[in-house]
Amino acid sequence: MNLLERLKPQYFEKLEIIKNQYPVSYEKIIKSLEQNESVFALTFDDASSICMFFNIETTLNNTLNLFNE
Repeated sequence: MNLLERLKPQYFEKLEIIKNQYPVSYEKIIKSLEQNESVFALTFDDASSICMFFNIETTLNNTLNLFNE
């Protein structure tokens, strides 16, 4: 199961909201989430971008909390 499939519903909804405002960033985030099965496989740049769009501090704990187990 990839990270996009494990993304908590409230964050998936936020991604859909930004889709039209930031299409390039949206596609980059979606691609990264689809290609990775673990938070630990994300690059720091990808994790940082994801956290920025969800308006949360980029920490390992915050990043882990974006996903269902």
